[in-house]
Amino acid sequence: MSRRLLTGLLALAVSTALPAVSPGEGDALTIGPSDGYILGPRDIVTVTVYGEPQLSGDYEIGENGSIRFPLINTVSIGGLSPQAAAEKMERLLEKDYFVDAQLSLAVKEFRSYAVNVVGEVKQPGRKYLKGPMTVLEVITEAGGLTPDAGDVVTLQRPETLGKTGVYTIRVADLIAGTSPRMQMRVLPGDTLTITPRSYFYIQGEVAKPGRYEITPDTTLLKAIALAGGFGKFANVKDIELHRESGSDKEILKVNYRDIKSQKAEDILLLPSDTLIINKRIF
Repeated sequence: MSRRLLTGLLALAVSTALPAVSPGEGDALTIGPSDGYILGPRDIVTVTVYGEPQLSGDYEIGENGSIRFPLINTVSIGGLSPQAAAEKMERLLEKDYFVDAQLSLAVKEFRSYAVNVVGEVKQPGRKYLKGPMTVLEVITEAGGLTPDAGDVVTLQRPETLGKTGVYTIRVADLIAGTSPRMQMRVLPGDTLTITPRSYFYIQGEVAKPGRYEITPDTTLLKAIALAGGFGKFANVKDIELHRESGSDKEILKVNYRDIKSQKAEDILLLPSDTLIINKRIF
């Protein structure tokens, strides 16, 4: 699947509140019941009382979960769904003021449950959950991937949620529906990190020298194949692998034939590795 198509699919994914399922293997943590969003502090809700425009308007839920509403003063709606909050307010209005109150309540701004999205998305930063949301839906909420996004998403879950963990998900598997964590739900406080693409370099006696994207399973043999194989005068017994680790640099000498015949292990390449294929000396 091409990077452009992958990014497009992310942008087209719909961010809807889906039924809550376990966020990981066996976890039961959710941000609310399976039928939708749960109101919380800092959310702004629009309350409409039909036939009573003077009572209708936008209200911010306080840190204690309450709003101040005309006639009924302070009413606690934090921890309720919008529908349950509307029904509670109807009952309070009918208790002393109306025979048959007709009231609706909708969330205008979601501000209670936040996750952090960093790295290669178009709109990184804090994103507010609009109900139970998957990793894919949160990435979509962040505008989708940038052209430089890699194929790995890391989800880090803080200890305060009761179950810590670092989960790694391949974007291609997520889109294809083959990831076992496809329906994994993000939780308030989670951090999603989309790392940039990494590359290795190959120079010298190969058909197509240059820069190539590296994946978690890119080995020396695969790198040679990606570069179109050896040139006519390649010295396959004395390949140089240049590797940097911070300020340290090392040069490994590799015998391609030993790896090919399984006398030596294939080498897993790391980001920024450079392979140099020298010419044979006749």
